[in-house]
Amino acid sequence: MIYLDNFRGTMVAPEVWEAMRIAAIDKYAVPAAFTQCGTGAAELIERAQNRLAAGIGASQNEVVFTGSATEAINIALLGSTRAQAIDKPEIVTSEIEYPATLAVYKALEKEGYTAHYIKVDGEGRYDLDQLSFVLNEHTAMVSLMGVNHMIGTIEPLARAGNIIADASQRVGRKIPYHVDFASALQTQRLDVDTVKADLVSFSSNKIHGPKGVGALYVRKGTKIHPITFGSESYSPLMPGTPNTMGIAGFDKAIELLYATFDRDVEHMRSLVNRLATGIQEHIPHILLNGPEGAERAASHLCYSFLFIEGEAIMMFLDMDEIVVDTGSACAAATLKPNYILIAIGRNHEQAHGSIRFTLSRYNTEADIDTALAKLVPIVERLRAQSTIRPPAQ
Repeated sequence: MIYLDNFRGTMVAPEVWEAMRIAAIDKYAVPAAFTQCGTGAAELIERAQNRLAAGIGASQNEVVFTGSATEAINIALLGSTRAQAIDKPEIVTSEIEYPATLAVYKALEKEGYTAHYIKVDGEGRYDLDQLSFVLNEHTAMVSLMGVNHMIGTIEPLARAGNIIADASQRVGRKIPYHVDFASALQTQRLDVDTVKADLVSFSSNKIHGPKGVGALYVRKGTKIHPITFGSESYSPLMPGTPNTMGIAGFDKAIELLYATFDRDVEHMRSLVNRLATGIQEHIPHILLNGPEGAERAASHLCYSFLFIEGEAIMMFLDMDEIVVDTGSACAAATLKPNYILIAIGRNHEQAHGSIRFTLSRYNTEADIDTALAKLVPIVERLRAQSTIRPPAQ
C-alpha cells in the first residue's frame, strides 16, 4: 500500500510502538509518588511534558495531555470562554478552520455568543484586516490554525498574535488566543512566545504517534475552567486516569520528530515537488488549491481535476492500493462541496474534483512515481467517460 493521506493519520513509528509496549508492561500504575511503579508512571508523563514544552518554548507545567486534539480544542475553547465574565461575549475564528473548532463555535453560538468568521484570500490566507476590525471589548476568544488541513496554507500566526496583543492592550484585558497546531506540527516549528499564543492544541497521530492522544498548551495565568469532572490525577483539566501508554508513544513521536525535523521536511518537500511536477506535465485541466512553494506546508498538495469527480479518482486509486483523500478529513463522506475550497473561490464542480495528497517522512520517490503512473491513466479514462468535456482547443 502507498499511503498519501497522512493528514488523517500517520503510521505508528516502530520506536513509538516499542515505547508504548514498555509503558504498558512497566508503567501501568496510576501516576503517583506513593509507589515505585506509580512514581515511574508520573515521571513518564513529566518527561513527555518537558519534551513537548521544550519544542515549543514553554514550561513543563503548561502542557496537559488529552484524549485527542479534538478534546484539546474543546477544553481550550469551552474552558477559556466560560472562565471569563464578559458582557455580550463574542468569539472569533475563520471560515476554514478544522471541523472541531467550527463545531465548538456553533455550540457557543447556541449559548448566546456572537461568532465572527473571518474570510480568507484565494490561497487560504487569513484576512488580518478583518481580524483587527472585529476585535473589541466583548471578544472572549480568537482561534486560528497553523496549517490548513485541506490546502496546506501556512497561516500568519505571529502577525495575528500581534494584532490580538494590540487589541488586548486597547481593551485593557487579555483576549485569549488559541492556535490549532495539529496539522502543522509535522512540518512547522512553533515558539509560543513569538506567536503570542495562550492555548495551543496538538495531535499525536499526525506525527507517527498513537491515536487517542493529544495535548494542550495552557500559558501560565490563562483563565480556564475544566469542562469534565472527576478524580484529579495529574491535571484538573484532565480528571481521571491518564493514558500513560499513549502518552509514552506521543513522547517518543515528539523525540523522533525533532531529531530529524529539518531533513524530514526537506524530504517531504522534494517528494511533493516531484508529484506536482508530474501532475502538471502529464495531466491538463487542473487547478492547484492553496499557495505555491514555501507558503504551503511541505507535506501537502491539493489539486482540482476538472470535468471529473475526485471521489472517483480516489476510489480507483484505492483499488490500486494508493490512498488519497477527496475533501477534508471529516467531510469526505458527504455530498457537499468542501467548505474550504468554496471559501477560496472554487465552484462546486472544482471542489468536487479535488484530490488531497498528504505525505510523511516514510514516503519515497518510488511511492510518488507509482502514484503518478496510476493517476494519469485513471484521469484520462474518467474524462473519456465523462459527459462534461473540456472545451475544444
